[in-house]
Amino acid sequence: MMVGPSTCRAFELPAAGELSIGRDDGSDIVLCDGAVSRHHARLIAHDGEVRIADRNSRNGTHVNGARIDGPQLLANGDEIAIGGSILVVHLPRPLPRGLQANAVAEPAIKRLALGDREVIVADPAMSDVYDLLARLGPSDLSVLVCGETGVGKENAAFAVHHYSRRAGPFVAINCAAIPEALAEAELFGFEKGAFTHAVAAKPGLLEIAEGGTVFLDEVGELSLAVQAKLLRVVQTRQVMRVGGLREREIDVRIVAATNRDLEAEADAGRFRRDLLFRLNDSLVVLPPLRARPREIGVLARAFLDAACRRSGRPPLALSAGATRWLETHAWPGNVRELEKTMKYVAVVVTGRSVEEHDLRLAVDQGRGRAPLTLVPDPDRAPPPITDELRGLEAQRMRDALDRCGGVHTRAAALIGMPIRTFTNKVKRYGLASRGTRKP
Repeated sequence: MMVGPSTCRAFELPAAGELSIGRDDGSDIVLCDGAVSRHHARLIAHDGEVRIADRNSRNGTHVNGARIDGPQLLANGDEIAIGGSILVVHLPRPLPRGLQANAVAEPAIKRLALGDREVIVADPAMSDVYDLLARLGPSDLSVLVCGETGVGKENAAFAVHHYSRRAGPFVAINCAAIPEALAEAELFGFEKGAFTHAVAAKPGLLEIAEGGTVFLDEVGELSLAVQAKLLRVVQTRQVMRVGGLREREIDVRIVAATNRDLEAEADAGRFRRDLLFRLNDSLVVLPPLRARPREIGVLARAFLDAACRRSGRPPLALSAGATRWLETHAWPGNVRELEKTMKYVAVVVTGRSVEEHDLRLAVDQGRGRAPLTLVPDPDRAPPPITDELRGLEAQRMRDALDRCGGVHTRAAALIGMPIRTFTNKVKRYGLASRGTRKP
């Protein structure tokens, strides 16, 4: 059944074969709508199942409100949105129970093709995030992406650039990696003779991104002096090179990201509130990996398969125990840590499957910690349980400090420990030597 702006029609699905949908007069289902591509989508019936596939249309095909990126299994009552028309699926008989389960599960996994990048989305919260990014893309709004380290903030920023259709480049700038003394020259450029080694003029990264998108990763790490000059650029869309005498017009889209609470940083005087207002036309929050457990197994499988291909080895299986461990581990490093873990096991595992102990070893080595013993000694008495509890507590505190950038108050609050107790135990366990700080 198709419901359009001015019509309502029914189309019979074949037992096997395809129905083409588009603006072209030769389509089986013709939609006279400027938002519909000439060859927009196709319905595929095969072996008692019906799928919808988009044909690289300009505005996409949506099923139950979610944009699809590959053939998608349909169930009774599914709504397909194409332009201003809605197609409602009415199957002649219910699908068998197994097929109904697939119809529910399959739409939960989407592979988003963003230029030369592919992003796997398998959680409703992340699906909502990327739907929002697709809507924000064509606008001129600045976007602030917030989330823990490793959650995928750069992919989110690139999605904004991809959906914007800007012809210029996507320039990613790690603000935390630029030495403060060089930050102005790197961001804004410099003229010949501006300083001792300035033997020629050089455009800054903001100029290089002309016509495209600038991604300011870890923007909270910029000094207040650089923040003030960045504010001027954001306000006027003009940049002044170091040592320059005139401002240059720039046309760039700005997307910023941080793992800090910039509101709290502004309250503490460490981040300019006026710059925060300018960068935060739209706030996008990426949930940590532990809050989207549906994605863990899907991402792990994809990372492992890719790593095996790069290593030139046959695919590895994930044992049931390994899968359970993946889904229950906290993943303080989020998606980045999961990908790193899968790369490691793809190289070092000698069997045909990945076991739980392989994952534990990979995570430990990824954090620079070797296990006390790689092969357990059956004749050796186990350590006292109090030692194990202290080790577990120290590990939880270390993970909390890693996730909170070394800030004691935030780490203590994260694991529900009084700050005085937390501070005392940091000293007792020797965690302060890792460069943590107390603010």
